[in-house]
Amino acid sequence: MMTKKTSMIKITLFASLLTASFFPGIRPTSAFASGESPNLTEISGVVQPIIDEAWKDGVRVSVGIEDLGGAYGNDGVLLGRDDTYKPASTIKMALVSTLMQQVDDGILKLSDTVTVKPTDVVGGTGSLQKETFPQDVTLDRLARLMITQSDNTATNVLIDVVGLDKVQALLDNLDLKVMHLGRKMFASAPTPEQDNYINAKDLATLLKDIYDGTFLTAESRNRIIAWMGAQEVNTKFGAALPEAPIAHKTGENANVTHDVGYFLLPGRELAISVMTEVTTTDDFDEAQAIGNPVVQQVAKAVYNQMLEDNEANAGKPMTRAEFTSMLARELGLKMAAGQGKAFADVGTDSPYYAEIMAAREAGIVNGLSGSSFAGDSIISRAEMTTMFIRA
Repeated sequence: MMTKKTSMIKITLFASLLTASFFPGIRPTSAFASGESPNLTEISGVVQPIIDEAWKDGVRVSVGIEDLGGAYGNDGVLLGRDDTYKPASTIKMALVSTLMQQVDDGILKLSDTVTVKPTDVVGGTGSLQKETFPQDVTLDRLARLMITQSDNTATNVLIDVVGLDKVQALLDNLDLKVMHLGRKMFASAPTPEQDNYINAKDLATLLKDIYDGTFLTAESRNRIIAWMGAQEVNTKFGAALPEAPIAHKTGENANVTHDVGYFLLPGRELAISVMTEVTTTDDFDEAQAIGNPVVQQVAKAVYNQMLEDNEANAGKPMTRAEFTSMLARELGLKMAAGQGKAFADVGTDSPYYAEIMAAREAGIVNGLSGSSFAGDSIISRAEMTTMFIRA
C-alpha cells in the first residue's frame, strides 16, 4: 500500500505549484517580484556553523545545495571542504540515472526481467538476498529496491544490465568531475581508478540535472524522485524531517554517512547533498552514532530556513513570466529549436525565454492581444487556473 508520504512526493512536482499559488503564506519565487536578489546566503549562514563545529569534533563535512525552482535565484553553493568521499550507496544515484536514460532511449524497459542467480547475492542492506534463487525479477523492482532499501544485490544485478562504462559515459557527459562508479557493491577495486568516488558538488549537480530533465524525460525524472520519496532508510534526512516533503537516498559505510535528495517545499525546492566522514574512528556503529546527528542537524537547519524564507515572502505577488517559467520547468517542457513564434516583448535575453516559448509551443500560454506576453505583469488566479487546466 502506498504510504501517505510516498503519495505526497509523487504529486509534489505538479501539485506543489497549485498549493503555492493559491494558499497564503506560500508564494514561490516571490522575492523576484519585490526587486530583491534571492540567493542561498541565509541558508549558507545556518549551515556553515554546523560544519565548523563538526570539524572541531573530527568530522569533515561537505554540503552541496542547488536551487531548483528559482526562489533562490537559481543559485548553487558548496559549503565545507571540497573533498572526495567514499560514496557508499549514494553512488547508486548514478546507476539509476543511467538506467532511466536507457529506458528513455528504448534500450531497456522497466518491465524487462533478468534472472537473479544465487551467485549474484551479496550481503549488507536490502531484502532481495533473503529470497529464493534463481528467479526472474523486473528492472522496475530492482531499481526500486536499490533506491528505497539500498539493496546491494539489486544494485549489482543492475550494474551488469546497464554497464559500468555506460554509467561513466553519462557522468562524463554531465561534466561531473569526481563522481565515479568503478566496481560492484562488496567488490574490491584492483586499482584506485576502479574504485567508487563522490563529492558533494557532483551529487547536488546530478540531482539538479535529474530534476531539470537535462538528460531524462519528465516521466523518468518523476519515477526516480518517487522512488526516493519512498526511502525506507530514515536515519538521516528522514529522522530529521519525518513529515516534510522530501525525497532522498542515503549512503553509509565504515566511517562515512551521507544523505542526498530533494527538499520539496512548494515553490522553494532545493537539491541537497550532505557528505560526512568521521575521522576519529573506523568502527561503523560508532561512526554512524557520531555522523548521523550532523547530517540531521544540516537537514533541519536548511529546511527550517526554507520555512522562514517562505514566511518572510508570504503574500508578495508573482509575475506571469515567473509563474510560466516555473510551470514549464516542473512539467519538463522543452523549447523545440527553431520552432514557434516568439512574443514581441519576450526577447532571447530574457531569463525566462526558453520556458515561456516551451509553454507556448505546448499550448499552455497564448499571450495577449498584439502578440505580447506582458511577462512583468502580476499573474491573476484566473490565469493560473487556466494554465493548470491547459497543462
